[in-house]
Amino acid sequence: MKVNSEIKQLNRIRTLQYILNHRSVSRHEIAADLGFSMPTVLQNVTELIEAGFICESGKYGSTGGRKATVLSIQEGKHCVVGVEVSKQHLCLVMADMSRRILDMVQHELPFQNTLEYYVKLGYLVQRFIDKNKVGAGGAYTLMGVGFSLPGILDLNQGMLVKSHTLEVSNVSLLQFSRSIPYDTCFDNDANAAAYAEVEDEQQNTIYLSLSDTVGGAMYLNGNLYRGDNYKGAEFGHMVLVPNGRRCYCGKKGCLDAYCSAKVLHQNAPLGLSQFFERLQRGAPEAVGLWETYLNNLALAVSNLRMAYDCKIILGGDVGGNMPGYTYKFEEKLREYNNFDYDTSYIQLGKYQSGSAAIGAAQLMSKQYIAKLRF
Repeated sequence: MKVNSEIKQLNRIRTLQYILNHRSVSRHEIAADLGFSMPTVLQNVTELIEAGFICESGKYGSTGGRKATVLSIQEGKHCVVGVEVSKQHLCLVMADMSRRILDMVQHELPFQNTLEYYVKLGYLVQRFIDKNKVGAGGAYTLMGVGFSLPGILDLNQGMLVKSHTLEVSNVSLLQFSRSIPYDTCFDNDANAAAYAEVEDEQQNTIYLSLSDTVGGAMYLNGNLYRGDNYKGAEFGHMVLVPNGRRCYCGKKGCLDAYCSAKVLHQNAPLGLSQFFERLQRGAPEAVGLWETYLNNLALAVSNLRMAYDCKIILGGDVGGNMPGYTYKFEEKLREYNNFDYDTSYIQLGKYQSGSAAIGAAQLMSKQYIAKLRF
């Protein structure tokens, strides 16, 4: 009896995950793709509607018979909070289960490995939740809080093993959640951003985050590849130029030292937006810097394409500003890669900012669904 109950529970979760990933589906599509009998689908859908997770959102066009009903995730009922911790700031995102962004704020909060910092972090998260009327008597039910941290995480041990950005080692993840009385989950910033940017997890994909540091993540055979020691896809620390510029990690010539957003805005007091304004005006120093940046980026991307032969997403702050400049990048890419004249394997990220916080929220939603009990 217990086995049957667990199977039914798993089938409900698979049904909900399928609808979440496909946005709009019919009962027949669920049955065909998941291999469920129609009575099983009908029961799962009924229970998910009653629980407030999904809804009937319309009808498909007629194909000669009875119009099929469209099933979608219920908006505006269950929500998650994503928290992106960086060296100087805290980015908070609230999204509902349909992945609709409800609110996003950023606080200046320089990281310190102190009790005062962790208490302040918890206070800001709670204030954000209260502001959006989540919880008892509010508009939303909170599923939990997901964290994005810069560095190498050992999730089995619950440790931030090493963060060059935050300048800490061996910090318990419980420190970040100590003042947060909700379910929590964690991942590093590049993996979290990949959760937000990669639409098809079944397609092998590299995600390259081009922000003030260069991070990487990779989906391989439907799963996020973490490596044997949680150091997989650390593309930012591949050596691009032997004995080149000093990287913050201590090595010389890392990709991060040549393709982080800092390379572009180091002489722009107002940051990356000011650099791109100068570039758009045709300022010679900006044009020259951009030319060199794209050349280095093309070399790195070509090497990744040669090694993995899959789609590559350019995200982060720079990737979010690249629309309109991709033609120049693709020209440089072809100079290094004469195996792929078609550069359609390159895709730009959807988010100009906050992708890691958005992804952390999506991760929390995914983990909440995996533990659902009816």
